[in-house]
Amino acid sequence: MRARCTCRTCPISSGDGAPYHRRMNSSRPSSQADSRPEALLQRGIGHLNDEKYSFAEALFREILAQDPHHAEALHQLGVTLARQSQFEAAEHWLRASLAQRESGPCRRDLAWALLWQGRDGEAIEAYRAAIGAGVREARVFSNLGNLLKKRNALPQAEACYREAIATDASYALAYSNLAMLQQDAGQLEAAEANLKQALTLAPNAPHLWQCYGGLLERLNRIDEADEAYCRGGRWEAAQFVRRREAHWQQLAEIDAAALAMVSAGTADNLTPWCLLGIPALTPQLHREAGLRFAQSRWRGELAAAPLVARGAGLAAALARCKEGERLRIGYLSADFYDHATLRLLAGVLELHDATRFDVHLYSYGPDPDAATRARFAHVPGTWHDIGALSDAQGAAQIVRDGIHLLVDLKGYTTGARLGITALRPAPVIASWLGYPGSLGHARLADYLISDAIVTPPDSALQYSETLALMPQCYQPVDHRRQSATAPSRAQAGLPETGFVFCSFNQTFKFNAPMSALWARLLKATPGSVLWLLDPGSERAKVNLRSFYETQGVEPARVIFAPRVSQDAHLARLPLADLALDTLPVGSHTTGSDALWAGVPMVTAPGTLFAGRVGMSLLHAVGLSELVAHDLDAYFQIALGLATDAAWRTRVREKLASARSTSPLFDTARFTRDLERLCMAIVEREAHGVKAEAGERTPVIVRQA
Repeated sequence: MRARCTCRTCPISSGDGAPYHRRMNSSRPSSQADSRPEALLQRGIGHLNDEKYSFAEALFREILAQDPHHAEALHQLGVTLARQSQFEAAEHWLRASLAQRESGPCRRDLAWALLWQGRDGEAIEAYRAAIGAGVREARVFSNLGNLLKKRNALPQAEACYREAIATDASYALAYSNLAMLQQDAGQLEAAEANLKQALTLAPNAPHLWQCYGGLLERLNRIDEADEAYCRGGRWEAAQFVRRREAHWQQLAEIDAAALAMVSAGTADNLTPWCLLGIPALTPQLHREAGLRFAQSRWRGELAAAPLVARGAGLAAALARCKEGERLRIGYLSADFYDHATLRLLAGVLELHDATRFDVHLYSYGPDPDAATRARFAHVPGTWHDIGALSDAQGAAQIVRDGIHLLVDLKGYTTGARLGITALRPAPVIASWLGYPGSLGHARLADYLISDAIVTPPDSALQYSETLALMPQCYQPVDHRRQSATAPSRAQAGLPETGFVFCSFNQTFKFNAPMSALWARLLKATPGSVLWLLDPGSERAKVNLRSFYETQGVEPARVIFAPRVSQDAHLARLPLADLALDTLPVGSHTTGSDALWAGVPMVTAPGTLFAGRVGMSLLHAVGLSELVAHDLDAYFQIALGLATDAAWRTRVREKLASARSTSPLFDTARFTRDLERLCMAIVEREAHGVKAEAGERTPVIVRQA
């Protein structure tokens, strides 16, 4: 399952953050207050300009007490309420004003109130009506473009952004919105030119520096991306790219600044995934980051009325299941085509009981290649390609299909479209597999499918979701995975002799403390080497080798494995003697790959979900002895396996036996457990037990 930072793509809802209001002379009358409507209106708008909303509201209501049909007072009262996030009330007064007189500015402000309620279609109509009535403002065109982009009406969105620029060439946000559209279309040179223009106009806008840093990162100009993030004070992004490059200088200060941004809520669109490498990140802060990200990214969808009420129809569906009908489960992802997903999920999907479950796969990623599509031909379910649909259209498709339980497989990872789940297209929604943590906002998912090790029951309050716990590891392993012909050590670039430590994790999971511990292991085992996955960056390789050299390890003992196909990787893995887990973010599919290939792994429990997966994998495979209680014990276990050949042989024999006996590798057993958990979730919802009512007890499926 691909799990990378999503902060590289800026939100499509990046529009101005307040409705307009009419600016008038805000000078105050003398102490002998004039009670005539026009004088009151002028004073009210003065207070509105000064953000003294309670005073402004009182004056507009005083006008309406004298004249209930005063169109401008109705309009300005609506604006005042919208400024205070009372969008339904604002809509009422704005519509009342329009009933008295047609007004382009009032249509414009109505569009804003509708946008905030998640009523995008009506907001589009209102913006178009405002433009038709003569409103020619850059913000209006830009906001309309954002709404059209959400609906995948990309040519129309581009036209709006260009019209915004033509209307006001100094409006920076229109350039950045156009740049993001061009970036998504692969027009990277044009996107960079527009982002540079936006920064020329607004050089102190953190959001623009984040956009520019994301583009530079996509262009693999990492040093420039780092500089852009730091210039904009986007510390959460700066620390992530530095970790990608093993550039660990000044990380303590940058990490502290990033976490302070989370605590203070001072950064919009701060992606939760890219925070995971920060050692001081707590589950509570991670959940808070998820909440704030959801609120900034999908504010309209979260405010909209749910397409399907929670729990609606589930009792009737269960009754029909007893009469032979099937429960409809939908899986939502962009990654069905991805080989990392295949090696986790394909077996489960193939083995679903088609007599009891009607499986639907909703894909919004690229079309799968021929081999992947052939593999999915074995899945007893229905494939839906919703990539060309907007979030609203995709959600409507799920509603039409009558899905009872929707399982989101992405969370806050690359390409996620949680705008679909925010619209609530199913009576119950679960998050599973793609994102190791809480989404933060209760509306995005009702349940988090995990296990009692990665999310212990007593940690339930750290999650916005109710925990739904599998009896063994929450992570499946594909029963049909294949490996290629095994290479020799020389063919794999390894020395003919010597102990091989390995860690094929992404570079951002590495850090100085863990690497220093690994250096101690190398020095304590003469002739050993550390086998890492090629990070795809020469600078990262230089930084890693340089670090080990400072720790007294010859750079040649750090060997980088080229990126190869999955079957070739599984074939070479047995050349390693021991896999080293990482903290604070641990091995996920990397860990299950190693264990499947017969390579033991040593780990220690982290604080976060993302740092406890290795422990869960080892428990499920029957090797709890390799779970250290702290990093000192981690070192001793790893050193013991490296120096005690008899112990190492016993562990490897136990692991080889586990290939046919362990629940970690029993995909059919895992699938039956998952199905029982899905039924337990639906039964719970059918009986109206909900977390928001104060119920935080996890749903636990015991071993059958």
